[in-house]
Amino acid sequence: MNSRERIKTSLAFREPDRIGKGDAYWEDTLTRWHDEGLPVDADVKDVFGFDIEPIFMDASLRLPEMLLEDTDEYTIRQDKIGYTAKQWKGRSGALGYLNHVIETSADWDRLKGRLAVDFGGTSRIHTVSYFEPFVQYPTWAEMGATFRHLLIKERYILLHVYGPWEATWRKHGFDTSLMTLALEPEFIADMCETHVDLVIATLDRAQAEGIVPDGLFMVEDLGMSTGMMFSPRMYERVIYPAHKRLGDALRQRGITYFMHSDGDIRTVIPRLIDAGVQVLQPLEAKSRMDVRTLKAEYGHDLVFFGNIDVRMMSASRAELEEEVRTKLAAVMPGGGYIYHSDHSVPPTVSFENYCFLMDLLSRYGSY
Repeated sequence: MNSRERIKTSLAFREPDRIGKGDAYWEDTLTRWHDEGLPVDADVKDVFGFDIEPIFMDASLRLPEMLLEDTDEYTIRQDKIGYTAKQWKGRSGALGYLNHVIETSADWDRLKGRLAVDFGGTSRIHTVSYFEPFVQYPTWAEMGATFRHLLIKERYILLHVYGPWEATWRKHGFDTSLMTLALEPEFIADMCETHVDLVIATLDRAQAEGIVPDGLFMVEDLGMSTGMMFSPRMYERVIYPAHKRLGDALRQRGITYFMHSDGDIRTVIPRLIDAGVQVLQPLEAKSRMDVRTLKAEYGHDLVFFGNIDVRMMSASRAELEEEVRTKLAAVMPGGGYIYHSDHSVPPTVSFENYCFLMDLLSRYGSY
């Protein structure tokens, strides 16, 4: 069974030969691991036998990118999506946002036309993350050729893109977007729907070049450790329609709908299912997300992707083994589970411990 077949089998709630695997890391985690034995030029997907091949959609405004300050410790740059931010060199963590380009509805009206599939003249899909600055995008024909090469690897190809809420606040500001959500919900709704327009148009433009991903991975943080960022009622009114329209479009195109959200989002899981979400990731353990109970409640409607607690990866080996053994025992029967950490793996995790985790997945994750 190749990787693509393995993931598709799990997504169909059937049992493959072993659980599928994928993961994410902070930048300084890989820096540490290179010092501890991971070859610098190694592809971690090959080293650990991962089954998912990520590609990325640039759903930005494609604003001019500028490096405003560059020191030994940090950079300050203007990003294509619509913010200016400070980023510390060689360190993981959130950006320090300094400003956002869309402050008012007039700013939005002036700039929203840039959210057109062919704005800028190059492909909006690349093998390099949309989060990386100063990247030269290929032509559509070049990306089509690259995609055909990726198919040879027989991995499950997963297209990553910001969700409508995530894309909106990065242009408008996080705190500002929460206030606007309460005071001018139609403004946020328009930004969300325009984003979905671009995502759907990009999928169709990509298909014309033979670029058809197996799944779409929507990065859409809605939760905190204590619950939702905003009320379920506001989610229902403003953001759910965009999620549902995207879900309908993906179903029509035969593309599986993955959703990433940090935090405790249990209150909206039923509506995410109604919107068409089929796979939920990463299921943060410290936010009271537990795949053992989620599987019992939603195991016929959702595939679960994650929930192996990163805190246990730097605990004792016995604690890590208990984490893996008990969770896999609960979620593996009948398929419907893919391994991932419950968040990006932090630099507190040694390369040796992570290799031990991979051994545990082989031991407990085979059918």
